[in-house]
Amino acid sequence: MSIKKIAFTGLALAAAFACFAALSPARAADAVLTKAQVEQIVHDYIVNNPKLIMDSVNNYRFQAASQQAEEGVKKNEKELTSSASPVAGNPKGDVTVVEFFDYNCHYCKGSFPSVQALLKDDKNVRFVFKDFPILGPSSVEAAKWALAAQKQGKYFAFHSAMMLNREPITDDLLKSVSKNVGMDVAAAEKDAESADVTNQIEKNVELAQELGISGTPSFVIGNKVDPGVLSEDEMENQSTAIRAAAADKK
Repeated sequence: MSIKKIAFTGLALAAAFACFAALSPARAADAVLTKAQVEQIVHDYIVNNPKLIMDSVNNYRFQAASQQAEEGVKKNEKELTSSASPVAGNPKGDVTVVEFFDYNCHYCKGSFPSVQALLKDDKNVRFVFKDFPILGPSSVEAAKWALAAQKQGKYFAFHSAMMLNREPITDDLLKSVSKNVGMDVAAAEKDAESADVTNQIEKNVELAQELGISGTPSFVIGNKVDPGVLSEDEMENQSTAIRAAAADKK
């Protein structure tokens, strides 16, 4: 039996038991229900309590997604922390935070001050950037130029400038940002179209799919995937919990 069928069967049985429990003690003691009666009780319960049923379905979906994410993190731990990805903070930090982001993502830009604050306040965090361009062709071009900046040791400077940028992403803008952060623009333009940059972006997309990530920003801290904006406190609290768990194992 599939997981979905098991979940629905469990839900149906729960509905039946709930309805049976609602009977008066005298009726419950005497009740001998046929299969058809049980099915009718379940049907009526579902019809009369749609919100409860949807809450149960949503909870099941959340648990399934969380399980997929956790399994995906364990399976792809090496890829998540690959040295091929751009890194900020402490390269040998005891906690790794991974962010999947898009340069056209308003929420990613909104979360950037928290990322900056975390890197400033926690000197033992390793922050890994996964360019995940899902919001159009200009997002892809920006990701390519960012990874070209990595080749020149200018990734975080370029990344910061792009996160603070509020103008539409165009070729001219990418060249201007590259020049402003001290990059060799001609070399960057060539590297942006290289096969290894394209492959790196494709690997990020595949990794996101493995983790069930479909939107930006999404953060991976420990074995947990957090979709959406995280504050500095939220990231630091998770980092503290991971450090405490590691200390307990010693």
